[in-house]
Amino acid sequence: MALALWLSKQYQVAKLSATLVALAPTMPVAYLAWAAYRDDRREAAADTDAKARTLAAAVAAAETRQRAQLIGPGAHRIDLAFHQHTEPANNATGAADHGRLTNVVAYYQNLHPARLAIIGEPGAGKTLVALDLILGLLTHPGRTDTDPVPVRFSLASWNTDQPLPEWLAHQVHQQFRDQGITLADAAVLVDRHRILPVLDGLDEMDTDTTPAGRRRAARALQELNNYQHPTGSAPVILTCRTTQYEDLAALDLRMREATRIQLAPVTPGQATTYLTARSTSPDRWRPVIDTLTTAPSGALAHALATPWHLNLAATAYEERHPDTLTYLREPDHLLTLASPRAVREHLLARYLTAAARQHPTRPSRYHPDQAHRWLAALASHLATITPTASSTDIVLHQLWPMAGPRRVRTTDTLLTALLALAFTALALTQLSVGSSPHRLLGIAPAVLLALGAVRKASRPVVSEPQPIPFQRLRSPAHRPQLARTLEFWLAIGLAIGLALGLIFWLAFGFGFLPWLAYGLIFGLLFGLAVGLAFGLTGGPTFGLVEPLRGASPRDPRHPVRDNLIAWLAFGLMGGLLWGLTLALAAGFTLGPTFELVRAFMFGLVFGLVAGLAIGQNSLGGAGRRYLIFLCCVRGRLPWRLGAFLHWAYEAGLLRVSGVAYQFRHRELQDWFTAHPTP
Repeated sequence: MALALWLSKQYQVAKLSATLVALAPTMPVAYLAWAAYRDDRREAAADTDAKARTLAAAVAAAETRQRAQLIGPGAHRIDLAFHQHTEPANNATGAADHGRLTNVVAYYQNLHPARLAIIGEPGAGKTLVALDLILGLLTHPGRTDTDPVPVRFSLASWNTDQPLPEWLAHQVHQQFRDQGITLADAAVLVDRHRILPVLDGLDEMDTDTTPAGRRRAARALQELNNYQHPTGSAPVILTCRTTQYEDLAALDLRMREATRIQLAPVTPGQATTYLTARSTSPDRWRPVIDTLTTAPSGALAHALATPWHLNLAATAYEERHPDTLTYLREPDHLLTLASPRAVREHLLARYLTAAARQHPTRPSRYHPDQAHRWLAALASHLATITPTASSTDIVLHQLWPMAGPRRVRTTDTLLTALLALAFTALALTQLSVGSSPHRLLGIAPAVLLALGAVRKASRPVVSEPQPIPFQRLRSPAHRPQLARTLEFWLAIGLAIGLALGLIFWLAFGFGFLPWLAYGLIFGLLFGLAVGLAFGLTGGPTFGLVEPLRGASPRDPRHPVRDNLIAWLAFGLMGGLLWGLTLALAAGFTLGPTFELVRAFMFGLVFGLVAGLAIGQNSLGGAGRRYLIFLCCVRGRLPWRLGAFLHWAYEAGLLRVSGVAYQFRHRELQDWFTAHPTP
């Protein structure tokens, strides 16, 4: 409206009062659309209890799968023991001196305030204890709807320049937006302390060479100590390796008003029980079990004193030949290794092959040597990430720097520039030689839109891909919501179309009909056409970006995959409709000499170019940049990288944390970094 009024005054193509009358029909439609959107957002953020229940169900489902994946086949758990480590000051009250994994929920519930630091050696089971605590709190018989929902966060992804509550809200939205948790919902849940942060991996925030004053972990502890509940220090659960936490504690940096528990090593008796349960032929493990019993302080007992290393041993020595089904190696070979380090190196070197051949569904999909090179390439990339970013998270749309600091961005910018140039050139073909400034001004929005697309493609950071549950389009239960979405976007399109129609009329200066009648006719026709385009493309594409309740938990591949599908949908269907709309509108204004076939051909080409050049930038650009990244790293990574990562997750080589894959254990990631070739 402002642009139409400015054109009317600047070029004197119509009176301001007449222009206002012509634009008046757009105002009620625009207001109603805005009011409907505003009310919908208010209603969505109002029911905090319903959001908390939805979040609790999603967390329980996701963490149940994660615990099963970490425990491995047979779900054999070790009842880990722990003891309280009393700090010099600021200890929580109610803590017992000792506890076990089986009663960790009751142990935590006795703490006042409910702040717990779980400390242990690498592989001691810190994440497993945290998962048991999360699931125990969610399934406890005394749980009420007002109790906070425990949610696990990877501390490695926290840039501590961002305040803790803001980061927590962003992470909750990012992990559970497909469950209907908007950023506003997440902020309300965090602000009202309906989220119990379970912060995993304080030790993964910095490298060993990071100066103490620049460590993110130190700033994280300061933020945790400032994190307050109306009744005092807010509940928090934290995990960290022993060495890193003690280094911080030596600088008087620790979580205050908290209880610190230290996980104990696995005893020879627990190791014996575990190996016997995991093996289909326990007699094969008799030499190892006897050594663990007779030499509890020996090299082998020390090497197998954690759940992680016991799982490595069971996996490596249960591997069978694919044809004869005979065991490939015998456990007594472990007795020949002289040191704990030699035992661990031996087990890590055999873990990939054994895990791949024991894959539950597709053991022979990837050759172990090929998988080794791909995983080593990913591990090497993670080792080069800056200290302010996560060095453990494998997020598909954030991997593009792996191809080089400028290669992907340059390719992305050039590709978008070529499409934008074609887009602008097609628009210019519709102007005759010596066109007036009015006509040149009419294509200015198209040129500005193309330049904006190029600028956005050159940015070093891409927006987070929005989840788009396309499978819901086939569900009868969600068709009413889809219908409401289409109505909303049709209303938006009608309002925009009426305004644009009059703007184009004023810009091109048509005067062979009475201006008001012509403006209204053109505006209405153009508005209806644009409204149809918005409804058929914006509704399914952008409307479904607002998540629907009750979606099944996603895996880290889905955001980028859905973003690419939305790009193609917007580019092929949306761009075509927009191009036809512009072409037919031009045919209407230029008269009968503009043939329908010409309008269709122009609309086809113009629509495809416009949609592909601009559509993906409207959707964030993550999918397109990921696709360009795969082209730039051909040979170093598989073309179907998402499928490979999920195969590795199912094999037990990776785990899932929120929207990211991570190596099963940091020790495994470091081993791949040190061994780039099989």
